Amino acid sequence: GRVGMATLSDLRNAVSGILAVPGVPAVLKLNSNTRERAFEAYVFSLVVQAVRQAGGNAELHGVNTGLNPNPIVFRGAPGYMGSTAQDFCFGRCTLNNFEFEIHVDVIYVGSSGATHEVDVSVYDKAAADTVRQSPGMQPGTRSLRAAIECKCYDSNLGTALGRAFVGLVSDCGQLKAKDFVTNGQSQGLARYFSKSSGPRSYFGVSPIVANNANRFVHNVEQALRQWAGVT
Repeated sequence: GRVGMATLSDLRNAVSGILAVPGVPAVLKLNSNTRERAFEAYVFSLVVQAVRQAGGNAELHGVNTGLNPNPIVFRGAPGYMGSTAQDFCFGRCTLNNFEFEIHVDVIYVGSSGATHEVDVSVYDKAAADTVRQSPGMQPGTRSLRAAIECKCYDSNLGTALGRAFVGLVSDCGQLKAKDFVTNGQSQGLARYFSKSSGPRSYFGVSPIVANNANRFVHNVEQALRQWAGVT
Protein backbone atom coordinates (compact mmCIF):
# COMPACT_ATOMS: atom_id res chain seq x y z
CA GLY A 1 0.00 0.00 0.00
CA ARG A 2 0.91 3.68 0.02
CA VAL A 3 2.80 5.46 2.76
CA GLY A 4 0.73 5.76 5.91
CA MET A 5 -1.52 2.83 5.06
CA ALA A 6 -1.57 1.15 8.43
CA THR A 7 -2.91 -2.37 8.66
CA LEU A 8 -5.78 -3.32 10.94
CA SER A 9 -3.29 -4.77 13.43
CA ASP A 10 -1.15 -1.57 13.31
CA LEU A 11 -4.25 0.45 14.25
CA ARG A 12 -5.41 -1.99 16.94
CA ASN A 13 -1.94 -2.10 18.50
CA ALA A 14 -1.74 1.69 18.55
CA VAL A 15 -5.14 2.00 20.25
CA SER A 16 -4.28 -0.67 22.84
CA GLY A 17 -0.94 1.00 23.52
CA ILE A 18 -2.35 4.50 24.02
CA LEU A 19 -5.37 3.42 26.07
CA ALA A 20 -3.66 0.82 28.25
CA VAL A 21 -3.82 1.47 31.97
CA PRO A 22 -0.50 0.59 33.66
CA GLY A 23 -0.51 -3.15 34.25
CA VAL A 24 -3.78 -3.67 32.37
CA PRO A 25 -3.38 -4.44 28.68
CA ALA A 26 -6.26 -2.93 26.73
CA VAL A 27 -8.42 -5.68 25.27
CA LEU A 28 -10.12 -4.16 22.28
CA LYS A 29 -13.50 -5.34 21.03
CA LEU A 30 -14.38 -3.69 17.74
CA ASN A 31 -17.93 -4.71 16.84
CA SER A 32 -16.91 -4.19 13.25
CA ASN A 33 -13.30 -5.39 13.05
CA THR A 34 -12.37 -3.25 10.04
CA ARG A 35 -9.71 -0.64 9.37
CA GLU A 36 -12.45 2.02 9.17
CA ARG A 37 -13.68 1.32 12.71
CA ALA A 38 -10.17 0.77 14.05
CA PHE A 39 -9.19 4.16 12.60
CA GLU A 40 -12.03 5.81 14.54
CA ALA A 41 -10.84 4.08 17.72
CA TYR A 42 -7.31 5.30 16.91
CA VAL A 43 -8.48 8.92 16.55
CA PHE A 44 -10.47 8.53 19.81
CA SER A 45 -7.25 7.41 21.53
CA LEU A 46 -5.37 10.41 20.08
CA VAL A 47 -7.97 12.73 21.66
CA VAL A 48 -7.47 10.92 25.00
CA GLN A 49 -3.74 11.56 24.54
CA ALA A 50 -4.42 15.28 23.85
CA VAL A 51 -6.41 15.61 27.11
CA ARG A 52 -3.57 14.01 29.06
CA GLN A 53 -0.96 16.22 27.38
CA ALA A 54 -3.01 19.28 28.35
CA GLY A 55 -2.62 18.16 31.98
CA GLY A 56 -6.11 16.72 32.19
CA ASN A 57 -7.35 13.37 33.39
CA ALA A 58 -8.88 10.93 30.88
CA GLU A 59 -10.30 7.62 32.03
CA LEU A 60 -12.08 4.93 30.09
CA HIS A 61 -15.63 4.08 31.14
CA GLY A 62 -18.01 1.38 30.00
CA VAL A 63 -21.63 2.53 29.87
CA ASN A 64 -22.65 -0.49 31.99
CA THR A 65 -19.57 -1.34 34.06
CA GLY A 66 -17.95 2.04 34.74
CA LEU A 67 -14.23 2.64 35.14
CA ASN A 68 -11.66 0.68 33.08
CA PRO A 69 -13.98 -1.65 31.15
CA ASN A 70 -12.53 -4.91 29.96
CA PRO A 71 -12.92 -5.47 27.07
CA ILE A 72 -13.04 -1.98 25.58
CA VAL A 73 -16.08 -2.10 23.28
CA PHE A 74 -16.46 0.23 20.29
CA ARG A 75 -19.64 0.42 18.24
CA GLY A 76 -19.75 -1.16 14.80
CA ALA A 77 -22.07 1.54 13.45
CA PRO A 78 -23.43 4.92 14.58
CA GLY A 79 -25.70 4.56 17.58
CA TYR A 80 -27.22 6.23 20.63
CA MET A 81 -25.10 7.69 23.39
CA GLY A 82 -27.37 6.18 26.04
CA SER A 83 -27.44 2.69 24.56
CA THR A 84 -26.70 -0.06 27.10
CA ALA A 85 -27.05 -2.90 24.58
CA GLN A 86 -23.33 -3.50 25.14
CA ASP A 87 -20.74 -2.05 27.48
CA PHE A 88 -19.88 0.72 25.02
CA CYS A 89 -16.71 2.60 25.90
CA PHE A 90 -16.28 6.35 26.24
CA GLY A 91 -13.63 8.60 27.71
CA ARG A 92 -14.46 10.57 30.85
CA CYS A 93 -12.26 13.62 31.25
CA THR A 94 -11.53 16.47 33.64
CA LEU A 95 -9.45 19.47 32.61
CA ASN A 96 -9.19 22.51 34.89
CA ASN A 97 -12.58 21.65 36.47
CA PHE A 98 -14.21 21.24 33.05
CA GLU A 99 -15.86 17.82 32.84
CA PHE A 100 -16.46 16.26 29.45
CA GLU A 101 -16.53 12.97 27.58
CA ILE A 102 -15.13 11.56 24.36
CA HIS A 103 -17.43 9.33 22.31
CA VAL A 104 -17.21 7.25 19.15
CA ASP A 105 -19.99 6.85 16.56
CA VAL A 106 -22.75 8.78 18.30
CA ILE A 107 -25.82 10.27 16.59
CA TYR A 108 -26.61 13.89 17.55
CA VAL A 109 -29.58 16.13 16.79
CA GLY A 110 -28.42 19.38 15.20
CA SER A 111 -29.93 22.82 15.68
CA SER A 112 -31.93 22.27 12.47
CA GLY A 113 -33.47 19.10 13.92
CA ALA A 114 -31.48 16.94 11.48
CA THR A 115 -29.51 14.02 12.90
CA HIS A 116 -25.78 13.77 12.41
CA GLU A 117 -23.43 10.83 12.85
CA VAL A 118 -20.24 12.12 14.46
CA ASP A 119 -17.30 9.72 14.31
CA VAL A 120 -15.44 11.07 17.35
CA SER A 121 -17.05 13.69 19.58
CA VAL A 122 -16.39 15.65 22.76
CA TYR A 123 -19.51 16.29 24.85
CA ASP A 124 -20.25 17.94 28.19
CA LYS A 125 -20.41 15.36 30.99
CA ALA A 126 -23.51 16.82 32.66
CA ALA A 127 -25.44 16.69 29.39
CA ALA A 128 -24.23 13.14 28.72
CA ASP A 129 -25.37 12.06 32.21
CA THR A 130 -28.83 13.45 31.44
CA VAL A 131 -28.97 11.53 28.16
CA ARG A 132 -28.02 8.26 29.87
CA GLN A 133 -30.70 8.76 32.53
CA SER A 134 -33.42 9.20 29.89
CA PRO A 135 -33.82 6.11 27.68
CA GLY A 136 -34.48 7.07 24.09
CA MET A 137 -33.27 10.64 24.52
CA GLN A 138 -30.95 11.81 21.76
CA PRO A 139 -28.14 14.22 22.58
CA GLY A 140 -28.43 17.67 21.05
CA THR A 141 -25.45 19.52 19.62
CA ARG A 142 -25.73 22.43 22.09
CA SER A 143 -23.41 20.57 24.48
CA LEU A 144 -21.16 19.25 21.71
CA ARG A 145 -17.64 20.69 22.02
CA ALA A 146 -15.77 18.90 19.24
CA ALA A 147 -16.73 16.97 16.10
CA ILE A 148 -14.10 14.90 14.33
CA GLU A 149 -14.66 13.12 11.04
CA CYS A 150 -12.49 10.04 10.47
CA LYS A 151 -11.93 8.68 6.99
CA CYS A 152 -9.82 5.60 6.38
CA TYR A 153 -9.47 5.09 2.65
CA ASP A 154 -7.36 3.28 0.11
CA SER A 155 -8.69 5.45 -2.71
CA ASN A 156 -8.46 9.19 -3.31
CA LEU A 157 -10.83 11.34 -1.32
CA GLY A 158 -13.30 13.54 -3.16
CA THR A 159 -14.20 17.08 -2.15
CA ALA A 160 -17.81 15.94 -1.56
CA LEU A 161 -16.58 14.48 1.76
CA GLY A 162 -15.39 17.93 2.78
CA ARG A 163 -18.63 19.61 1.81
CA ALA A 164 -20.65 17.06 3.78
CA PHE A 165 -18.56 17.62 6.91
CA VAL A 166 -18.72 21.43 6.59
CA GLY A 167 -22.52 21.09 6.39
CA LEU A 168 -22.54 18.90 9.49
CA VAL A 169 -20.44 21.23 11.65
CA SER A 170 -22.44 24.30 10.59
CA ASP A 171 -25.48 22.62 12.21
CA CYS A 172 -23.59 21.86 15.44
CA GLY A 173 -23.45 25.14 17.34
CA GLN A 174 -20.31 26.48 18.99
CA LEU A 175 -17.67 23.80 18.45
CA LYS A 176 -14.24 24.31 20.00
CA ALA A 177 -12.69 21.90 17.53
CA LYS A 178 -13.85 20.62 14.16
CA ASP A 179 -11.39 18.33 12.48
CA PHE A 180 -11.32 16.14 9.39
CA VAL A 181 -8.80 13.34 9.91
CA THR A 182 -7.79 10.82 7.28
CA ASN A 183 -5.01 8.36 6.53
CA GLY A 184 -5.29 9.39 2.88
CA GLN A 185 -4.08 12.26 0.72
CA SER A 186 -6.05 14.60 -1.51
CA GLN A 187 -4.81 17.83 -3.02
CA GLY A 188 -8.36 18.79 -4.01
CA LEU A 189 -9.71 18.23 -0.53
CA ALA A 190 -6.75 20.05 1.04
CA ARG A 191 -7.46 23.04 -1.22
CA TYR A 192 -11.16 22.90 -0.36
CA PHE A 193 -10.44 23.03 3.40
CA SER A 194 -7.84 25.78 2.97
CA LYS A 195 -10.51 28.07 1.49
CA SER A 196 -13.02 27.32 4.24
CA SER A 197 -13.02 28.98 7.65
CA GLY A 198 -14.47 25.71 8.89
CA PRO A 199 -12.78 22.44 9.79
CA ARG A 200 -9.08 21.82 10.05
CA SER A 201 -7.90 18.93 7.91
CA TYR A 202 -5.23 16.34 8.69
CA PHE A 203 -3.94 14.00 5.99
CA GLY A 204 -1.72 10.94 6.24
CA VAL A 205 -2.63 10.36 9.90
CA SER A 206 -1.39 6.93 10.89
CA PRO A 207 0.32 5.12 13.76
CA ILE A 208 3.21 4.42 11.37
CA VAL A 209 3.75 8.11 10.43
CA ALA A 210 4.39 9.88 13.73
CA ASN A 211 4.41 13.54 12.73
CA ASN A 212 0.92 13.85 11.24
CA ALA A 213 -0.74 12.26 14.26
CA ASN A 214 1.35 14.42 16.60
CA ARG A 215 0.22 17.58 14.82
CA PHE A 216 -3.41 16.57 15.27
CA VAL A 217 -2.88 15.74 18.97
CA HIS A 218 -1.09 19.05 19.54
CA ASN A 219 -3.87 21.10 17.93
CA VAL A 220 -6.62 19.29 19.85
CA GLU A 221 -4.61 19.85 23.04
CA GLN A 222 -4.41 23.59 22.25
CA ALA A 223 -8.15 23.81 21.55
CA LEU A 224 -8.93 22.04 24.85
CA ARG A 225 -6.52 24.26 26.79
CA GLN A 226 -8.10 27.40 25.35
CA TRP A 227 -11.65 26.17 26.04
CA ALA A 228 -10.88 25.12 29.63
CA GLY A 229 -8.75 28.19 30.38
CA VAL A 230 -5.58 26.23 31.06
CA THR A 231 -2.58 28.54 31.42
